[in-house]
Amino acid sequence: MRVGLGRRSTLRINRAVLIALAAITLAGCASGRALQEGRLAERQRDYDRAVVLYRRAVQERPNDRSAQLALERAMLRAAQQHYAAGRALARQSRWEEALAEYQIAYELNPTMGDIERELAETREAVRTRLESRGDGETELEALIERTRHTGPPGLELPNGGPMPDEVVFREASARTVFSAIGQFAGVTIVFDPQFVDEPVTADLRGVTFTAAIETIANSTRNFFQVTAPGTVTIVPDTPAKRREYQQEVVRTFYLSNADVNETIDLLRLVLDVRRIAPVTATNAVSVMDTPERLEAAARLVQAIDKARAEVVIEVQLLEVDRQTIRDYGLEFAAQGADAALAADAEGFGLTVDDISRLSGSDLFVSNPMSLLVNMLADDSNTRILANPSLRTSDGLAAEAHFGERVPVPVSTFVPIAAGGVAQQPITSFNYENIGVNIEILPRIHHNDEVSLELVVEISNISGTGFGDLPQFGSREITTTLRLRDGETNILAGLIRDDERETLDGIPGLSRVPVLGRLFGRTRTESQETDIILTLRPHIIRVLDLDEQDVLPFRVSSGGAAAVVGSSLPLPGRLDPQPRDPVERLGGPPPVIQEPVTPPDPPVNR
Repeated sequence: MRVGLGRRSTLRINRAVLIALAAITLAGCASGRALQEGRLAERQRDYDRAVVLYRRAVQERPNDRSAQLALERAMLRAAQQHYAAGRALARQSRWEEALAEYQIAYELNPTMGDIERELAETREAVRTRLESRGDGETELEALIERTRHTGPPGLELPNGGPMPDEVVFREASARTVFSAIGQFAGVTIVFDPQFVDEPVTADLRGVTFTAAIETIANSTRNFFQVTAPGTVTIVPDTPAKRREYQQEVVRTFYLSNADVNETIDLLRLVLDVRRIAPVTATNAVSVMDTPERLEAAARLVQAIDKARAEVVIEVQLLEVDRQTIRDYGLEFAAQGADAALAADAEGFGLTVDDISRLSGSDLFVSNPMSLLVNMLADDSNTRILANPSLRTSDGLAAEAHFGERVPVPVSTFVPIAAGGVAQQPITSFNYENIGVNIEILPRIHHNDEVSLELVVEISNISGTGFGDLPQFGSREITTTLRLRDGETNILAGLIRDDERETLDGIPGLSRVPVLGRLFGRTRTESQETDIILTLRPHIIRVLDLDEQDVLPFRVSSGGAAAVVGSSLPLPGRLDPQPRDPVERLGGPPPVIQEPVTPPDPPVNR
């Protein structure tokens, strides 16, 4: 009976050994199958599929040198294939598609300088195209832009041409000068009963009607008011007359990007606008004020109602063995820099004669930080904790959380009855976030640089404490960086020591109680790891400003806020040369003296 039991035990052990050997054989076959399929895809020039298959083979057999070499070869050829496709698309001005091809090529082979250069040029071409494209404007945007600087109907000044070259006044009556200007512009001039006439000397050659009437009114201590369509009244500039002739209109500004409350505060502080109210349902602001002050408000709203700049931040969080970092550090220190060979479009091989003819001009340094990060990421001892691409706007935080919430029991004591001793325990649970938490606040500068306020927290369960309650370990980075567009930054130094127990032996048998010690062993390893964080910002939208947004405009003091729009330069003229019609009296110009009967031609004396 005992002999039969012994035979059955022996048969069970032999069967378990055979199953374990079969599992190992099948695993090797699966790895070899991925390698064979990768070679087949490479022969068919399907390099993207070859990269996927070779990468699977390397993951299954990290120490297989042939699989690693095949993966590197396929990545180089796939990068060259995508690079050629990107150049073909760029020649057809299909910039968005070319950008996608160049990005794939750069991820596959970041050491090739041509790819990096073409990628930067294509990004700039896409940005320029987006900035100059106008076919995406909606009807509502066109309506708002068309009516932004339009005043109340019938109360606008004429936009006639310049005054004739003969319009020069010397010691002429102010009433006559105003009337002559109105006749030349086809506008009726009316005078307030308290208007005081006085002599005026002015050279108005070539100036517009608005500039001419403004100049004469300021020099004679008067102001003008459009009181009816085609009618301008000249009034003495006193506070009482300002209040008497002050006209008010209502206008609603529809905002697309600006905040309603910030816009209200800006108009109140800068232009002293008092009667203003928000319309939150349509993100608008309604204002009641003088036409001149509303024109100034329109200029301010146009300057601030802009879409925020946007940036995409490529984040990669790696957990790397400290020994691997030391190995790469020694290797780079020995070589001095990251070096790459320029390969042609057809092949990647080098003969002995080619090597003998290499010189310093055949080697170049290209983005050593990206090369180091890719080498560390491809290492079999490196674990990628997170690899997100965060898109956010200027001044708005982007957050990413990877992990889980772990319940932690918390006991409190409460009295059984009111007024009694707190002796009844009540257990509740607090949930702790375990994993990787990333928070980035970008600030995009006008010189294509990005400031990043960064907070990274990495937490885990480090063990168990009293009462089998979990103990938490945490590593945190808080810093501020300033990077160029496309520049890679590496943060490291969050070192952690772990002791890990590894069970080695025959699968299945090594876990059998008591007998498992005969077929396996437990090995305790001490591992020192470091957390490496890489950041690479890409600016995808810039602040849309034009010359009218950055040029100053003048708001007159006193009761009215008259915007001098005629003195603003046309687009492209950043250095205007305004004429002063009062002070220009040089030379022997034709002079008009009283009496003058406009619109007859001026008479030379």
